[in-house]
Amino acid sequence: MIKPVLELKNVSIYYPGKQSYFKKQKFNQANYNINLKLRPGEILAIVGESGSGKSTLGNTIVGLVDDFKGDFIFQGSNYNPLIMSDLRSEIQIIFQDSLSSLNPRMKIGTAIIDVIKHHHPNTDVTERMDELFFKVNLSIITAGKYPHELSGGQRQRACIARALAVEPKILICDEIVSALDVSVQAKILNLLLRLVEEDHLAILFTTHDLHVVESFAHHVIVMKDGKIVEKGITKDIFSNPQNAYTKTLLQSIPEKVNS
Repeated sequence: MIKPVLELKNVSIYYPGKQSYFKKQKFNQANYNINLKLRPGEILAIVGESGSGKSTLGNTIVGLVDDFKGDFIFQGSNYNPLIMSDLRSEIQIIFQDSLSSLNPRMKIGTAIIDVIKHHHPNTDVTERMDELFFKVNLSIITAGKYPHELSGGQRQRACIARALAVEPKILICDEIVSALDVSVQAKILNLLLRLVEEDHLAILFTTHDLHVVESFAHHVIVMKDGKIVEKGITKDIFSNPQNAYTKTLLQSIPEKVNS
């Protein structure tokens, strides 16, 4: 079996509670005892409603959350998400809001060129940018446009291209299709599938929408209130769910999607 590129062992995550002058600040728990493995060429979907802790988990993996405990393992070696300068190019995260993810004053091409120059200074920048635009099915014309001049789907493709510019081994996709039309969603999902097949990327895909992952993810983790309530092979989760919450999520899928 292929060894995991990312593994989490007994990870719990905390967020600060209310603080007053007279009382010491308390920390509330957001995620509880999370264990997962992500392998190269695999799409692992983390599904749950708002507040389930799925996005917090992705943010913690890339060092955007301060308080946690447990083991974070990349390619067999432990790492501290808060001190991961050497792993910035290995693990990239893409967010739901593509507009706020891009510098509004910077043209798309410039944003991607800056990343290429920083991480791969000896690369032919123009050639590499052309390759990235082709890979994400984005017209090179968009290189000269600002984020607000693009559609939501185009911006998300630009964000994917920027993430790929550093040549990562892992993409964390946090609700990246939830704000898009169904037809655009399908195209972005197909793009991610192709990246997994061609580049052997590992993708951690968070979503509140279970039906999105049915024909997309290899494995699924279902989260509720910061805890994993069920996990397994996608087809098994859909055909024979064991947890009551998973069953509720599946029942909420419109009949036409299941047919």
